[in-house]
Amino acid sequence: MHYDRPSGRELDKRLGEAKACLKDQKGLFANPAKAVGELYHLAMNDAGEIWKLIYELLEEIDPSDYAGTRPPQKSYEKAIDNRELFAFTWMSPKMGKEMYIKFALREGLYYYVSLHESRKVEKGEKNEMPAMRGRALRQEENALCS
Repeated sequence: MHYDRPSGRELDKRLGEAKACLKDQKGLFANPAKAVGELYHLAMNDAGEIWKLIYELLEEIDPSDYAGTRPPQKSYEKAIDNRELFAFTWMSPKMGKEMYIKFALREGLYYYVSLHESRKVEKGEKNEMPAMRGRALRQEENALCS
């Protein structure tokens, strides 16, 4: 049924689409006011730099880092109303910490929904859920079993 989506293949495709949008400089903020605060916490002085950073971060992610629901939740933001949200949590070599990113795709555009250091439980933001932490969780489980 549809409860097992997105599949690894679908996630790989969405990540590829997101990178293609950013490579073509087709990125927008779903909620600019929210993005300002997150960019401040990332020490980003120029909003234009964020698209290059996100592209580089997306290069670090693979489908096993998916931290969203199955099936993906839908957005309530006006710009991307009813679009599927794709959330990922991973240990970022570039940022030197565990990060969380969420985006939507619409008509060949990448929509920034969220980007920040991962929190154990995502709270206070509509449509966010506890981070499942992909590979990091499996590494912890393997360490416990050793």
